[in-house]
Amino acid sequence: MYVASSEEHPSVALRVIKASHSANPAFRTALGYRVENARHALSPYVAGLLDFDLERTTPWIATEYHEGIPLRSLVETHGPLPAEALRPLALALAQGLADLHAGHRTHAALSPDTILITRRGALLSDIGFEWAAAEIGPLSNQGFAAPEGRAAPAVDVYAWAAVLVWAVGGKSVAEEIDRLPLQLRGLAEACLREDPALRPTSDDLVRLLGGPASPAPWPSDLVGLLNRQAEQATRALAAASPRRKRGKGVLLASGSAALALILVAAGVLLWPFSEEEPVSSEEDTTPALITDAGCLDDPGFPPPEGPIDEFDATYLAFSPDGDLLAVNSYNHGLTLWDWRAGEEIARPLAEIDQGVFTFAPVGCQLEVTTYDQFPQSDLRHTVATTVDIPSGEIRDYLGPQSERVLTGLTEPRSVYSFAYSPSGERAIINLRRDLNMEGRHPSTGIIDLDTGEVVETWDQEETDAFLYARYLDEERLIAISGRTLEVRQASTGRREQTIRNSTSPRIDLLEGEEIVYAAQDRILRWDLEAGTEVDSFPVPDYADMEEHTDHSVSNLRVDTELGLLHFSYVVVPNPSGGGEAPPPGSDRRFPNHGYLWDLETGEEVGDEDIASRPMDFHPDGEAIASIGPEGDVRILDPETFEVIDTLS
Repeated sequence: MYVASSEEHPSVALRVIKASHSANPAFRTALGYRVENARHALSPYVAGLLDFDLERTTPWIATEYHEGIPLRSLVETHGPLPAEALRPLALALAQGLADLHAGHRTHAALSPDTILITRRGALLSDIGFEWAAAEIGPLSNQGFAAPEGRAAPAVDVYAWAAVLVWAVGGKSVAEEIDRLPLQLRGLAEACLREDPALRPTSDDLVRLLGGPASPAPWPSDLVGLLNRQAEQATRALAAASPRRKRGKGVLLASGSAALALILVAAGVLLWPFSEEEPVSSEEDTTPALITDAGCLDDPGFPPPEGPIDEFDATYLAFSPDGDLLAVNSYNHGLTLWDWRAGEEIARPLAEIDQGVFTFAPVGCQLEVTTYDQFPQSDLRHTVATTVDIPSGEIRDYLGPQSERVLTGLTEPRSVYSFAYSPSGERAIINLRRDLNMEGRHPSTGIIDLDTGEVVETWDQEETDAFLYARYLDEERLIAISGRTLEVRQASTGRREQTIRNSTSPRIDLLEGEEIVYAAQDRILRWDLEAGTEVDSFPVPDYADMEEHTDHSVSNLRVDTELGLLHFSYVVVPNPSGGGEAPPPGSDRRFPNHGYLWDLETGEEVGDEDIASRPMDFHPDGEAIASIGPEGDVRILDPETFEVIDTLS
């Protein structure tokens, strides 16, 4: 869905019809008839039609804009609706259908996708398109359509019951109807009768639910979630309206006024986009939640207070533009550096996890893992946090779990991994499995970085608690789970390829279909397409750890321009093996080991002093950043590996 504005309407919901539909004369005829009738469909429970133009090559329809969340997104992201929300939902939908049926209209495609949950209540947010589609082909609400498969009031009543059942469990009617409260179950069973003549009418539903009347308010935790979503949408609209980014706006002429199109975080997707989207030729593909600016243009964070007294760095990475070096300091948290000037410019977060963090491929944003003490939880759980450096905005992502964790009503789950897609338009986030609900709730979700919403989740049978993931391209990623590497489809999680014998939750990508990963006593360079080993680099001591020690990989990086491969790991005493408990502090207190190889010859280069702890390669080959044995950060010459500067 687009959000658009005109002189007459500050905000409207704009649906642009897909070319494959609009090219069908039968569809255009049906759409024109349905939309004309919809102009007079007045109901507080149905989004009103405001304007349309069906004569254009790309037809569009403008309806009232309501801040809210589609029912499907709400349930799939935050879990089944609480029992207190079902009756208000049932009454609002019944009254919306009754208003339509009173005007001799039908919805014909009622489903969780066409229901909007707003702060004021539930709303039928679809008008016109689905009705027209039902005239020329199969109904699009599979799983909610009545057996007779026609556009009729009795079909809407059947779908009303199917939607309620789905809302309490996210599954089919046959699997979930017993989860409905008793006062609604009998009514739903009557609506689901095979013979449409035996089903109650929508007027019967309203009467049996105590209406006509205003539905009761939503429960407090749902109100809180909707308030937060509305605030985000309001900020997005405010940010987009006064200064639209190039390529994000276009004028669509209509009969009464021009609609200025604004692509913002609307949180709703009800109609298919045109395959020829109406955007200007100056295309800006930077997602809305990533600022389109360089890292040193105008940082949104204040300068640091005081100098670095003792760095004790644990991880580092260059920004995509190469101008900034981000360093995690055990003593000072996330620090940002103009590395050429040797100047620290900001400290956005005082504490982050000491593991890997990742820059987005566009703009200047990075994702780190932070800790959060959720209500009624004795443990500190990890959260995915993005730090947008030009804007100074910090956002936490819960992934595919309910926001009820923020109020203590649901047990939180820690984040295991977060990865940006190559375009930066999406990210995948993986959580600890939902053990309390026997894995019913998804652990893996895809985030749209234009909206911040989870737009896709993986089915449970496809979801393993992998520890690390990287996108191979926009459609595929590679995930590490246990001792296997798995190439999966990003949208569904379906496995396409499995590679066994992985011994580290780290991986890096080369050009084409090649990867590098740890496999016992070697680092393997592997061709995914051919399914064969290209090269290997021995690490005998990594696999030959003593039983009383534990070890974890601190870095695995490859740079084909410089022709270098780096691998490092840290050895931590394991009390269960007879050693003493490790003291608090960073990993510089423990033995660190590393290797730096020439990719072409396989020979080791540099020395243990520069390779034992994490390093990163400048994207243009200008320098190498390396953490020294004592936690100092060094800038190295990429050819001689001599120290040319030290950050402090």
